[in-house]
Amino acid sequence: MKLIKYCLILILVYFIVCNIIIFIYANQKPSTNADTLVVLGSQVVGTPAEAPLTLQNRLDTAFNYLQSNPNTKVIVCGGQGSDESATEASVMADYLIKKGINSSRVYLEDRSRRTAQQFVYANQILPLGKTVVVTNDFHILRSIMLAKRSGISDITGLPAPLAYTNIDKYIAMIREPLALLNSWLFDHPLDYVENNN
Repeated sequence: MKLIKYCLILILVYFIVCNIIIFIYANQKPSTNADTLVVLGSQVVGTPAEAPLTLQNRLDTAFNYLQSNPNTKVIVCGGQGSDESATEASVMADYLIKKGINSSRVYLEDRSRRTAQQFVYANQILPLGKTVVVTNDFHILRSIMLAKRSGISDITGLPAPLAYTNIDKYIAMIREPLALLNSWLFDHPLDYVENNN
């Protein structure tokens, strides 16, 4: 019984510490005048496909950055899952273009199915250079870790905060520490370069 008790305490401590670190990363400031803004995808819904609220939050944050940094190009990332009627990247590109971003600034990475693939595939479309990654606040830490493993060293995060009324925020407090541990142990993005050749 003592062993079970100690294991449960360790698990609880891990979740608390991990969420604190995630919160700290979620409050960082992005570099200005980046060469490339990478917007990470997430599931789109419906037919025709639309961006749900959590993804719209990312795209609105990206739009504001692009308005303030007119020389920055943007790559929207995300392939098409079996339960999606279009690629995430195509829905995201349409959203930004309809809001007023010139289509010549928008590039699509539409092959990835996981976060670990998105930076590798994006870098094959366009040399990323000085990069800012846009994703929801809880996802910034893991995204930057995976970007650096992908060989992108000059990177900062631009968090798209979720409101406390959004249930995804509370799901993330449980899911993201587990996803972070899984990515730290098993995700090696450059493997996708080798597998793609």
